[in-house]
Amino acid sequence: MTNLKTLLDENVNGATFIAIDTITEPKLKGGKRNPFQGRVRKVMMGASVMVFQNKKSHGYDNMVKRRLVKEGKNPESFNLSPRAWGVRLSNTPIVEHKGQHYLEVIFLKSGEVHYEVDGVKTEPANIDGLNLIKEEGQQGGLNDKVIIRTFKVANIANITINKNTYSKLEYK
Repeated sequence: MTNLKTLLDENVNGATFIAIDTITEPKLKGGKRNPFQGRVRKVMMGASVMVFQNKKSHGYDNMVKRRLVKEGKNPESFNLSPRAWGVRLSNTPIVEHKGQHYLEVIFLKSGEVHYEVDGVKTEPANIDGLNLIKEEGQQGGLNDKVIIRTFKVANIANITINKNTYSKLEYK
């Protein structure tokens, strides 16, 4: 197992660009009656993200304000809200919630995404109850949104930092 805490401590100072591969179980409509429940996995390979420590300032807040200025808008119109869930561990990109650890990132570019049913690559249209339409949230009037994603450490298959790829992550 690779200790994500050690990996981040040794490789992240301020903000760092990384790549992640994730395997998650998407929520399906239809409850227990849906025959696909518990059989579907979403696989994302090679997503480009940025992790940030928030040691001296808040990376997300800074990025939103820089983009507001670039768009000719007042950066003071943006007020950072508290997290909706979990507690971000001081000086790390890690969120703790109900005994689980999550990696909080600024999402830059999606990797290749596919879905699997029972381990077999499957077209999303053939998966009953899969909702691919997501409502876009508001972000202080910003056109070029800064997208935050929080991935459960257990769902991260690989993480690439400084051209080195690490698998089997845990946070201790």
